[in-house]
Amino acid sequence: MKRFLSFLLAAVMALSLLVLPAGAADVVRFSDVTDRNTIMAVETLRLMGVLDGYSDSTFRPGAALNRAQFCKMAAYAMNGEEELGLYSTVTIFPDAKPSHWASAYINMASRNGVIAGFPDGKFHPERPVTVGQAVTILLRMLGYEDKDIGGVWPASYMAVGATVAVEGICLASVLAAVTIGLHNLPEGMSIAIPLLHDGSKTVNAIAVAALSGLPTVAGALAGYLVGNQAPAALAAALALAGGAMLYVVFFELLPEAAVQWKSRWAVLATVVGFALGVLLIFGHGHQH
Repeated sequence: MKRFLSFLLAAVMALSLLVLPAGAADVVRFSDVTDRNTIMAVETLRLMGVLDGYSDSTFRPGAALNRAQFCKMAAYAMNGEEELGLYSTVTIFPDAKPSHWASAYINMASRNGVIAGFPDGKFHPERPVTVGQAVTILLRMLGYEDKDIGGVWPASYMAVGATVAVEGICLASVLAAVTIGLHNLPEGMSIAIPLLHDGSKTVNAIAVAALSGLPTVAGALAGYLVGNQAPAALAAALALAGGAMLYVVFFELLPEAAVQWKSRWAVLATVVGFALGVLLIFGHGHQH
């Protein structure tokens, strides 16, 4: 599981280097991030504790990311914040002494074989990190070594990095599909169980419940097509879906539960469901 999460994180971090825009406007957590792709990458990394922006609530997407800053991101991505104290008094590179703000991050990354210095023996922490260097660091975080990559640097690492990113995105899509499937389990039960209680055949009840999920596929396709062309239309569709879900909950699911299960279990399930919903809503609001 840890390797899987690191795998997805590597894809997101690589994408975040490639899509950073130069524009700025008021949005979400950081006041100067407006591009949707950048928001997804930045917010994912922020929620995972890899980055936190600047003290003035900006991300500064137009600024160059230097090697020291990327080492800090890599250290947090490796869950190494608790070990930083072991590297705060070490000097591996003459230009990253303990007095340097990023020395612990740089030393930790170096000792773990994630980064290397230049032929002159220095690290040059203030130099901008190139995409080739960033991809190399990410692949080494995943356990890749030069002997596994071969070829000429950085082209060989870039080629492998592109494959890893694509595979990571595919795995993320599968995970999202599984999550949606689990989310639809109660809905399928709410359709099939009342039919069974009314005397319908088991096969018919299951078939009706399965067919009721087909609009999800059509909605996914429509959302993809409409969302790319008209984000406002997608937002309106999401709001409409939210209203429809409220109607289904209060005027169909809960009344049907009261009819089918005249016992304390229905009340308990309702209370637990609402409590879980409230926790999720407040948890999501706290994160943003």
